[in-house]
Amino acid sequence: MTTLTLSAASTIILGLQSLNTWAGLAFALVALGTLLGAVEPFFNWRSRWVLMEETQGRFRRLADDLEYLVASTAPGDLTHNQLNAIFLDYQDIWDDLCRVWLEQRREPVSSRGA
Repeated sequence: MTTLTLSAASTIILGLQSLNTWAGLAFALVALGTLLGAVEPFFNWRSRWVLMEETQGRFRRLADDLEYLVASTAPGDLTHNQLNAIFLDYQDIWDDLCRVWLEQRREPVSSRGA
């Protein structure tokens, strides 16, 4: 926050001078870049994207397993236990996603990677 404050203050002070339009625009863009650089670690988008990609891959794998089970088993031989195992895996994926999501949201901002 200190870096953001100092960068924004210096940009505003320099922008108060009588500058031409292009120089004023450049200072505004520098201030916006500083703001975005400070906000990005707070939201921690990269770790969210990685988490969602991993979860999506696990769900696709589960769908493949279910499709293979249904295709390789005669309709009369398909048991509740076989389908229940798939459902329990489905529940585990959701539980893992929720647990990791909450853990990431509980981390202090300073411990998150940029």
